[in-house]
Amino acid sequence: MPTNRFRCAAAALLPLLVGLVACGGGGSSTTSNASISTPSAPATAAPTVTMALSASKASVNSPVTLTWSSTDANNCTSSDSWSGAQAARGSKAITPAAGGQFNYTIACTGAGGTAAKTVVLTVPMPVRATSYENKNDIALDDPKLPNLQDIPGVTLESGEQNIGQRGVAFADFLQEGAFSAITASTFYKNVFPGSNPLKWPDSPAKLYFLRKDASGKWTDVTSQLIKTPSERTICVSPGFIEIADMNKDGRPDAVISCTGPDFTINGVFDDSSLQYAVLSQPDGSYRVVMLGVPSIYAHQVALADIDGDGNVDILSVDTGRFRTPIVLWGNGDGTIRVDTTRFPTDMSQKAIYGIRAIPINGKINVVVSGNPTGATAGPPASNEYGTKVLQYIGGKFEVVNDLSAGIPKVSSTGLTYALALDAIYKGGYYYFLRVNSDYTGSAIIKTDATSGASTLLTEVVRGNTSDTSGVLKLTSANTFVSQMANCGPNAVKLTDYFHYQCSFSIPLQ
Repeated sequence: MPTNRFRCAAAALLPLLVGLVACGGGGSSTTSNASISTPSAPATAAPTVTMALSASKASVNSPVTLTWSSTDANNCTSSDSWSGAQAARGSKAITPAAGGQFNYTIACTGAGGTAAKTVVLTVPMPVRATSYENKNDIALDDPKLPNLQDIPGVTLESGEQNIGQRGVAFADFLQEGAFSAITASTFYKNVFPGSNPLKWPDSPAKLYFLRKDASGKWTDVTSQLIKTPSERTICVSPGFIEIADMNKDGRPDAVISCTGPDFTINGVFDDSSLQYAVLSQPDGSYRVVMLGVPSIYAHQVALADIDGDGNVDILSVDTGRFRTPIVLWGNGDGTIRVDTTRFPTDMSQKAIYGIRAIPINGKINVVVSGNPTGATAGPPASNEYGTKVLQYIGGKFEVVNDLSAGIPKVSSTGLTYALALDAIYKGGYYYFLRVNSDYTGSAIIKTDATSGASTLLTEVVRGNTSDTSGVLKLTSANTFVSQMANCGPNAVKLTDYFHYQCSFSIPLQ
């Protein structure tokens, strides 16, 4: 039998052969010219960050917890409302000390880059105890509104005039950590032909809520807060609007000092009116309600807890029905009880138009004001009254200081600025916004709270008795400005009184 000449010698031939498949009959071999690839290194992972708040909205002094975690990061840094190096994961208790919107940002960096996350904590602006504090102690340095026609989306109704100059107040009505505004427009519809040549308001006013948008423009948000459009109708002549928490839910409410038509109708002058409040509701909206008091002439009101029962009370002047300052005791739910017996009897039948409740050293100082003897032309009237400070002592208001003697007569103009429409207390002095008896001039008067000695800081004489000013506001820069409406480009000419009131800024002296 023939034998294969090529014996299998794999061990000897392996160093010389490449690709030998088999040895013996039928065996074959192949070679390859392909290069051998080197495996690539794994891709570096990009960092990730997660971040959350235990609640996105919290009230002042109520703690919330901020938690965060990251992957593929070796260092993390916080910014905005917190700062510094942070661990790759962790938690932090946050207790907001003030209202506003607060951003919390964390950025974590690793070999694969940087990842960041931001969360926002909304802290509604807190409501303070008195209407005085809710105007003067809030961080709002530009307390002015434009004309209604300067507000996007607002179309004036037939007969709708504009916003009353001093009928404006600010609070966080939307609970968004920013101040919005409440105000009202007036109407003239010639309801009493021949009786109203100056076209004073003669029909019910309309309520507005306004909010600044991201561009700084005021916008109408009334429909967000008042669900029933008919409830926007209030009194004929809304005056001062004051803010406090009337129903103890932690949200701002408003009380509007109301009067009726301010002119003689068929030989009769009766400018009394029902009184209105705007109360917050559990669903975040507001309702306009009539307070349980008969028609009065409430030229001005002030809100404070007078008797220390934890409920906000309303102090109102009234030269109409009761002809004495009155107390509307708050029940803590937005309702009130009328009391006409708490102020001194010698205030009865007096022309008292101004009232402010100012907390000083733990006590509520109630400043009431009218025109004192000598402030008006002609012989003294029996109803004249000066400026006095009262405190609630033993169930009655008692006069603790009479500031009437310090009311100055300005020699250059011959005007006596007597009636105080507003007052701010600072460093032992009252700063009064006063007008003369016929409202043809106004001035800021600095008055020693103890002696009553007064100094004129500034005055402006106007010749139009239909002009009214705003109220006084002290800014964070310690300057006095007007809190008022109708300060937009369509308001007035640059040379007239409104322009002065909208633009003046007087340093605290």
